[in-house]
Amino acid sequence: MIATNLIKVFIGFSTLFTYFDFEQPSNMMEVSELVETSVFVESNTYKEEFLVYPQVTNMNDQKAQGKINEVFKTQIKSSYEGYLKLKDDMEKFKGEEKKHCEEFPYSCEYSYITRFEVMFNQDGKLSILFYDSIYSGGAHGIETVATYNFDTKTGELYTLKDIISNESKFESLTEYAKKFMKDHQELFFDENIIGEFKVSEDTQFYFTESGIDLIFQQYEVAPYAAGHPTISIPNSEL
Repeated sequence: MIATNLIKVFIGFSTLFTYFDFEQPSNMMEVSELVETSVFVESNTYKEEFLVYPQVTNMNDQKAQGKINEVFKTQIKSSYEGYLKLKDDMEKFKGEEKKHCEEFPYSCEYSYITRFEVMFNQDGKLSILFYDSIYSGGAHGIETVATYNFDTKTGELYTLKDIISNESKFESLTEYAKKFMKDHQELFFDENIIGEFKVSEDTQFYFTESGIDLIFQQYEVAPYAAGHPTISIPNSEL
């Protein structure tokens, strides 16, 4: 007997559900293959509650999942070592400069915080930004960003060289980025300062729906107030 059955498919993190209505024998209702379009990313802490790092879960391929998670375990361990060094240096300074710390207590304060952002998580690609925020007295702290772009089918990391079609594209992307900076002088350093800038395979990036975004460290191509400036590169330029 033919019956009308309703199948509900949940895709990625989305709260949007898609329903397909079709007729099929009720004893044949099964899904033979699940296509993984995104992965689950959990927030974890390491040693201290302010040292936060990501871990992926529930992936179909456990080997790929393990590769991705190991990258972030290595990263957070490095951050922890950085925190311990900062703590040791600042506590030593406070012990040696007690009078100074009493007069200018803010200059003897310190903190080390990590955080992350999931920038892209679909079509078998995962882009995560990992931040180390360090304060050791003074007017403000400093924050560094590291980009991680994964093929979720294999757990391997992408480099910019994997994305750009040929070597000559690096030159054209450099010109594209320089023009963008020149056209947005309110955000970036002037042309004299960024004259030596080049897009290379080491330039940090993350995936977007329309291509990639280049992302820079504080002070790399713009003043501190600009934070981590980005330049969007459409697929047509890659």
